Amino acid sequence: MTNSALKEQRVNVRMTRAMYANLKRLAGTDRRVADLIREAIRQYLDNQGEIAGSRRYFTGRFREEVRALRRDLSWHLTLITILLAEVSSILILNTVDMDEKTARAFSASGLLKIAEERLVEAGDRVRQRVEAAIDEAEIAMQRREDAG
Repeated sequence: MTNSALKEQRVNVRMTRAMYANLKRLAGTDRRVADLIREAIRQYLDNQGEIAGSRRYFTGRFREEVRALRRDLSWHLTLITILLAEVSSILILNTVDMDEKTARAFSASGLLKIAEERLVEAGDRVRQRVEAAIDEAEIAMQRREDAG
C-alpha cells in the first residue's frame, strides 16, 4: 500500500494563527505540519487506555495477564513443593528405620524447614557467584572497549 492509500480520511481543523505558527516552528523545514499533526493524534490515541487496540490498552491488559500468570505459577509451585515434601516424608518414614525423635525431623514440615534453610544458604552463594560473573563480564567489556 502506498502512503497516500493509508490516509483515506480528510479532516479540516481550525486553529489560531499563533497555534499554526508554533506547529510550523516545531515541524521545521524537514517535516510537513500535517505529518506533525498526524503524529500528535496517533500518540494521543495510543495513550487512551479505554480504546481497545491502543498501546496503553494492550500494555495494561498485558501487565494484568503477566501478574495473573505469576500468581498462578506461585500458587502451583507452592502446592508442588508441599506435595513433594509430603511424599518425601512418607517415603523416608516408611523405608528407613529410625527413632521417634529423628523421625520428627523427617515430617513434611521438618523437610520444608531443612529445604528452606539450605535454600537461603545456597541462594546467598548463588547470588555472590552471579554478582562475580557480572563484574567479570563488565571488566572484560571495558577492556575490549579500551583496546578497540
